[in-house]
Amino acid sequence: MEARERIDDLQRNGFKIIQNSDLFCFGTDAVLLAHFSRIKKGDRIVDLGTGNGVIPLLLCSMYEDIKVTGVEIQPKNAELCRRNIELNGVGDRMSLIEGDIKDIRKYFTAGETQVVVTNPPYMRAEGSLKNESLEKRLARHEILIDLKGIAQAAAYLLKFGGRFFMVHKPERLKEIFKALEEEGIEPKRIRFVQAGAEKEPSMVLTEGIKGGRPGLRVMPAFVIYDEDGKPTEEYNKIYYGEG
Repeated sequence: MEARERIDDLQRNGFKIIQNSDLFCFGTDAVLLAHFSRIKKGDRIVDLGTGNGVIPLLLCSMYEDIKVTGVEIQPKNAELCRRNIELNGVGDRMSLIEGDIKDIRKYFTAGETQVVVTNPPYMRAEGSLKNESLEKRLARHEILIDLKGIAQAAAYLLKFGGRFFMVHKPERLKEIFKALEEEGIEPKRIRFVQAGAEKEPSMVLTEGIKGGRPGLRVMPAFVIYDEDGKPTEEYNKIYYGEG
């Protein structure tokens, strides 16, 4: 392993992940997205912008009878993802395509997947910090792909009735809905994530259905810390693999 690498425990069924602090490391958003996603037996899943493969790994740790493919354009992240597949022995259920999401038609047949998940860049390209590494800028900012591009790729991949799951920033919810609706993906369920019960949301989890009928369900907020500053029971159940 390189000097900047470490192995973290994913807190579920013995799964572990190699991370590199010079690259983008996963956070609570990836864990919450994996648990927010509605996965069924036999689902074919694609993770757009998989990074080191954390979301597919979490899904493989939670469900046995699935096939999940990550798409990642950054070579260093792709190499970590390959090593994480090998580390956890999930090569029969998890695979990687090293390539551009905008070229999705090269890698998949239209409508061949039941589920698309993504934890995309949250910030617009013009706001990127020059003192960040290139890898972190690409992970955090819409330099290589934006919401429209994500929605177009998801719409191509999903069968009719297929499910789309994304975590993003609440201030961009209007853009999210617009991008999805323009590609025939109907927003059906959202859940805000906030640090405390009285705090403003810092993230929003969104589910869309390709070809779905209008009708949006707003779930109760996911609260990370209670009034004493301790992780909530729901947080512990999800983050530490108890639920």
